[in-house]
Amino acid sequence: MAYSDDLPIARRYWRHVFGVRLTGQAAITVPDLRGVLAAVVAGAGITVLPRYLCLGELASGALVPLLSPEDPPINTGYLIQRPGASDNPHVVLVRERLLRAGRTW
Repeated sequence: MAYSDDLPIARRYWRHVFGVRLTGQAAITVPDLRGVLAAVVAGAGITVLPRYLCLGELASGALVPLLSPEDPPINTGYLIQRPGASDNPHVVLVRERLLRAGRTW
């Protein structure tokens, strides 16, 4: 299962972990990662998901990893803001929460 026909997450994972290009196709495509997660939890198939998205399901046993590579791929995210201080307290709050939560990813 994947969120896109071109399998961006699975392709990146496959190349990093196995060192070869993924040539398969998704049997089912759901255009939202949360939808993919829900479908896999319901038993619809297997997928490659970011760990942060399915931590709860892994902890509860609703999902199990099929492989736990020694060197898992990483996905770098960038938090970007206009130069200078923000006048919007909500922007500051979101930035602080993302930085704090990001340490656990």
